[in-house]
Amino acid sequence: MGHIRLGDLPKTRRWTQVVALLDKQADPQTIASNSMVAAEKGFKQAADDVGFKYTVWLLTQVTLAARQPDFASELHKLGLSVPKEAGLFDVLGAFTKHIDSYLQNNKARTDTSEMAQLAAVETLSQKCAASCRSLFGVTPDDVQKAIKNLSTRKNFALFARDFFSRFTYRYLNYFLSRETSKHVGPNRSFENIDEHTAFNEALAVHCKQSAVIVQEFAGGWYSKTAHETGITQQDAGGFTAVALGKLSSELKRGM
Repeated sequence: MGHIRLGDLPKTRRWTQVVALLDKQADPQTIASNSMVAAEKGFKQAADDVGFKYTVWLLTQVTLAARQPDFASELHKLGLSVPKEAGLFDVLGAFTKHIDSYLQNNKARTDTSEMAQLAAVETLSQKCAASCRSLFGVTPDDVQKAIKNLSTRKNFALFARDFFSRFTYRYLNYFLSRETSKHVGPNRSFENIDEHTAFNEALAVHCKQSAVIVQEFAGGWYSKTAHETGITQQDAGGFTAVALGKLSSELKRGM
């Protein structure tokens, strides 16, 4: 990913403890919790990442834009170039292209910003597909309705939970995958690729469960801020910092 790297697996006592857990075949929750302690500094720095904050802000604006009669026109105001009758792939493609352009123009491309971008597109795609029951055979009106549905307090709360859980999984696995891949084979933590895959899936579930801590806070913040003052980039940055702080604490809980 981007040219500003998160770095190699840190040679610290905490990371040594994380790797040792793999040798003991510890459960994903324990490994995720210890990983977060080891990577806490970098996780907190993510709250200051320009691209991450911008991605969160743009997500709020796209959902709010879907409330307006002319959805395509509202997206154009945000810098997302879509056709008049925009399908889901048009919206996702424009969102990705716009973030790419923003990161390049602001020299803000980092691994963190790219993970946030991927998490955002995945979450938008999944939520809209679930609402439309498919990515295919849906009308532009269906797409707008699906995204508009994300702009309620309840649904944005669920949307934010999924986004932050996906980002957290990517962040932890960025480091952990370098070690877990070394523990596949006879007489190792993972006897085969299927067990390694099962571990990654369990880790993803743990991240999603931990992200519930963000859910209620996100819905209340979104609804209140959008109604009272409108959501600025500064607002989104503050929200991101609090959300990541809550997640960091939750992942370490019970260690």
